[in-house]
Amino acid sequence: MFAQYWWCIAALSRRFVVAVVAVLSLIFAPALYAAEEYTRSVTLSSSSGAVMSAQALVDEALRANPGITALEAAIQGAEARIVQSTALPDPQLFTAVAPDTIGGYNSPNGRGSNVRVELTQTLPWLGKLRLRGDAATKTAEAERGNLALRRLELRTVALSYYAQWNYIHQAITINERNSTLVDELRRVAEARYAAGITNQPDVLLAEVELQHIRHRSVQLRRQLATLRAQINTLLNRSTTADIALSNALPPPTAIPDFDTLRLIALSQHPGLAAAKQQIAASRDREQLADKDFYPDFKLFTGYNSLWDETAKRWVVGIGINLPLGRDKYRAARDESRANTVGWQSELDELRSQVLGDLEEARVLVNEALHTIALYEHDLLPRTAENLSATRAAYGAGGGRFSELISAEQVHLDAELSLQRARADYLIAKAALENTLGGPLALSKYSQQQNSNMAASQNSATAKIKPNATSEHAQ
Repeated sequence: MFAQYWWCIAALSRRFVVAVVAVLSLIFAPALYAAEEYTRSVTLSSSSGAVMSAQALVDEALRANPGITALEAAIQGAEARIVQSTALPDPQLFTAVAPDTIGGYNSPNGRGSNVRVELTQTLPWLGKLRLRGDAATKTAEAERGNLALRRLELRTVALSYYAQWNYIHQAITINERNSTLVDELRRVAEARYAAGITNQPDVLLAEVELQHIRHRSVQLRRQLATLRAQINTLLNRSTTADIALSNALPPPTAIPDFDTLRLIALSQHPGLAAAKQQIAASRDREQLADKDFYPDFKLFTGYNSLWDETAKRWVVGIGINLPLGRDKYRAARDESRANTVGWQSELDELRSQVLGDLEEARVLVNEALHTIALYEHDLLPRTAENLSATRAAYGAGGGRFSELISAEQVHLDAELSLQRARADYLIAKAALENTLGGPLALSKYSQQQNSNMAASQNSATAKIKPNATSEHAQ
């Protein structure tokens, strides 16, 4: 009699579990369908076309971005102004005729047509053309600095997108692997529950965790689709165009100390260089304004047949303008000086901002390096060991299923955190190089410093490893 009741209770419990699972499936059905849609669209986009590396993505962004074309046109315009600034004013030709002499020797005076012809050429005060050319040249150099700054910004954005794309793909792979694991654990829990070895909450807990993992997959694929639109926008093409990026991230490397980075940034940052060129151009304009107080020369030569004597008909001469309106020249000089002060203030502000951003980026890079080392050498191996030990204990009949699910979640978080740290490292390093004014590997300062930092890090790692081994042994 008791056995019959027991089998009835067991059958009702199994039906209850099946009903709960069915309800959960109905709740998450739209999310699962959305996940399939995102999977289909993103997979198709990634499977066509050539696979681009990080540098290839940067190159394509620089090639396709219309802002680069606009800045290149601005440089061409600035260079064209150099020729204009150093050119002499056009010569002037003046001619006149005495109307009563028109008609040649049949005219009333019988002398033929009397004409007057003059040719004049203005010559600026000594040094004016040189200063104008210098100012125009330095302005063109400042435009080149703006172009280099824009290229650096695009490079930073492209590398950031590349890192995020890589992270999301890695996260999707890890999530799918954990989905397989939890599904296996769910089947084990169902079998143990059917055999009366475990309780009903174990099955429900496994199903809830599985649905959480599937929902995370929906979120990741939504992020991937959004990122695809952003990358296509960066490449100046349709937001739904196919994308195929490599999943290789550069290995993390140590960076120089702040003093070395500071020297690099101050010596090669294009924004600082552009501001310095603007200051130099403004100072040239100050000197040019000072020279406006001096007159310009005008050379002229002419022929006047109105004179009776032939020796008097050909003349040459020189003239000057009279800079009597001193107030306007003083105002022009004051304007140039004010512009110089303004550019100097902008340079000081930009220098402070660069150094502040440099320290922030350096800290973020070092934090990412520390996080990568922490998860690779310590946390990830230990969470894997903990998960393996918990599974073994549960399989042997000991431990609780909630502990097994908790161990799985901790290991999943560790895997995702490691991939996030690797992506953060690339993003932070790109921001650091943007602040430096160029890739760190190309700097003459960084190679020696990287060697020193790597040696220091290897020494520190060698000191840490024995301790970690002893902890495991304990």
